[in-house]
Amino acid sequence: MKRRKLQKLIFILPLFFCVLVATAQDVKSVDVKELSDSDIERVRKQMREAGLTEQEAINLARQRGATEVQIRDLRKRLHESSVSTDSLSLISNEEYYFEEPADSSLSVRKDTFETEDVNIFGFSLFNNKKLTFEPGVNIQTPKNYEIGIGDQMIVNVWGNSQNNYQLTVNSNGQILIPDVGPVYIAGMFFSEAEKKIKQRLTSIYADMGGENPQTFAQISIGELRAIKVNIAGEVVSPGTYTLSAASTVFNALYLSGGPDTIGSFRNIKVIRDNELFQTVDIYKFIVDADPSDNITLKDEDIIFVPPLEKRVEVSGEFRRNTRFEIKEGETMEDLFRFAGGFTGSAWLAQLQLYRKTQQGVQIIDVAYEKAGNTTLNNGDKIHCRTISDEFENRITIDGAVYQPGEYQWEEGVTLSEVIQKAGGLKKDAFKNRGIVTRENPDKTKSNIPFNVEDVVSRKSDIVLQPEDSILVKSLFDLREDPYIFVSGEVLTPGEYHFSQGMTLGDAIFLADGFTEGADSTFIEVARRLSYQEAAQVNNRLVHINTFKLDRDLRLQPGDAQFELQAFDQISVRQAPGFRNAGKASVKGEVKYAGQYAISEKGQRISDLVKMAGGVTQYAFAEGATFERVNPILGPENIAVDLPLIMGSPGSHNDLFLRDGDVLFVPEYIQTVKVSGSVQNPFSLTYEKGITFKTYIERSGGFDANALRRKAYIKYANGSTASKKGFIFRRYPKVLPGSEIIVPERPEKENNNTSQWLAVASTFSSIAVAIAAVLR
Repeated sequence: MKRRKLQKLIFILPLFFCVLVATAQDVKSVDVKELSDSDIERVRKQMREAGLTEQEAINLARQRGATEVQIRDLRKRLHESSVSTDSLSLISNEEYYFEEPADSSLSVRKDTFETEDVNIFGFSLFNNKKLTFEPGVNIQTPKNYEIGIGDQMIVNVWGNSQNNYQLTVNSNGQILIPDVGPVYIAGMFFSEAEKKIKQRLTSIYADMGGENPQTFAQISIGELRAIKVNIAGEVVSPGTYTLSAASTVFNALYLSGGPDTIGSFRNIKVIRDNELFQTVDIYKFIVDADPSDNITLKDEDIIFVPPLEKRVEVSGEFRRNTRFEIKEGETMEDLFRFAGGFTGSAWLAQLQLYRKTQQGVQIIDVAYEKAGNTTLNNGDKIHCRTISDEFENRITIDGAVYQPGEYQWEEGVTLSEVIQKAGGLKKDAFKNRGIVTRENPDKTKSNIPFNVEDVVSRKSDIVLQPEDSILVKSLFDLREDPYIFVSGEVLTPGEYHFSQGMTLGDAIFLADGFTEGADSTFIEVARRLSYQEAAQVNNRLVHINTFKLDRDLRLQPGDAQFELQAFDQISVRQAPGFRNAGKASVKGEVKYAGQYAISEKGQRISDLVKMAGGVTQYAFAEGATFERVNPILGPENIAVDLPLIMGSPGSHNDLFLRDGDVLFVPEYIQTVKVSGSVQNPFSLTYEKGITFKTYIERSGGFDANALRRKAYIKYANGSTASKKGFIFRRYPKVLPGSEIIVPERPEKENNNTSQWLAVASTFSSIAVAIAAVLR
């Protein structure tokens, strides 16, 4: 039977770890949580086919080096997949492992606390990926470790004599030392067992005892025995867990996921030998860092997590806003300690306690001083409000002082004292008037004016009140910002700050001097009317004066020293004969294409063609285009008749040239384009004598949506022509490079009843008029 069982184990071992080995050679590096559901289901199927229980498979995992955390995660994954398919039929009835409870609502509840944001204090302790209570295996054996059956004792002897022993505690609780005999150590603490073994070794190593021993012995524990611990009650994953003998309560709780959402964190019971051995309060560890309840477990210990009895919630200005478990007799003061105390903004005069009763919810105001005497009920909610942002002793000063801002109000403090606290007045302070704005009892505002100079000199003063606001303005706040404006033929026209003593020469200097086209002998200065002049009704708006300056802006007596006033406007005119050198371009079929200077006024397009040497033999003069930049409209194309211009130089068609003009003379164009609402829009070869309608017919004729009466032709030079006549229509002549355009008929709008009535009324009026004439 055992051989058959071993064959099963050997068969299932590679199958069970097929997923782990596929992802990493080191089993410890595998994250079981990342395995897919299909991988877990395949493991389950192979275990079922081999007839293995879950515990047998788990033991295999440990032999391959899997950690307890991986084993716990694997158990969870197997349990989760079984809930979605069927009950855990593969689990042996001999041991309790994640058995599905009869109440199906419990399984739904377990699914909910796989999250890490459950609002329960302490819940994340055993469900935190960054925190692990996995028991250590490579640690020094504690002196209080209790020796049990199955422990391996390692004894190293050195000195005058040398020997090594590996001794396992047998079922009788003994180790058998060669030449010494059995030594009973089961149930002893390690320190006691160590002392007893050394005493027995002196019977065969005589020089190990005495004051000057020559032989020594070191005793340690090799492999710790495995123990089984049963975890039951309100935990995430109840069951039987196999742990090392050095494991503690927290190790076991971590592997089981810890208490669930209704489990107690403060009344966890450790049952040993059918008696209550220890009650564990996890809050002692997470609140006070007291690990005294984290006792070492023994084989067959039972950890039972009962449902909690009281849970309360805090909100507002606490350092921890969450739900806490409260023991019987604990007060609000204990709750404040669990919540980490209050924030700096907490209002402690009154705390609100919301308590549910059979009649509804009660609000109980609790003073902070009485928190130690206030007990709590299950479901209570405590809220701490925020301190009001309103100041109780503030004075504000703003404006022309060196340190504006908020200052402390004290009983009897005066305005002059606050100005002195603010560093005193600035040099530009306006001393004739200031304002204290005071808040009235009904929250309205009132103004108290004061003479700033009298207050500073202590001739008068004002006793201030809380929330008074003081305003001292600057001289510049009460004046229009003085400036001068320079325009015209200067390099940088614009507005400049005015300073006392500024002259006309200074203003031109600030504007970076004259342009090349400036007339420095005619500079106009426009000056505002004085206050006295503006107070009277008259037609004069400004005073105008003209001056002349040296272009070099040398310092010399005269107009350059004319002193300006604020808001003067200086205009520098352009010299009458100055003109920027203009250029016009000619492109295309001319002998010498390029740019040409406009040397004098009155030059025309014909002159530009002559300067370019005339047109070539390939030029299509009828299609010449002319481009010009209009200062208002921007770039535009002007239709010109170049043959007419060259035949009649100086005529009204021969336009005067401007800077930037471009004349383009194309090559002869041999096509005519037909576009728009025709059957086949296309370009056709130009043939002399072919008419407008013929070109349309060669394009397939009008289509159904063509607006025939609006068809027109666009010539190569940009000009257009359309049909003329009402009864006898005359179509425009077709020239090379033309484009015949047939527009599309617009969609007709549905005429409403009123429109039809209007049409009918019009025709009725016409009929009446005709009838009257015929009579």
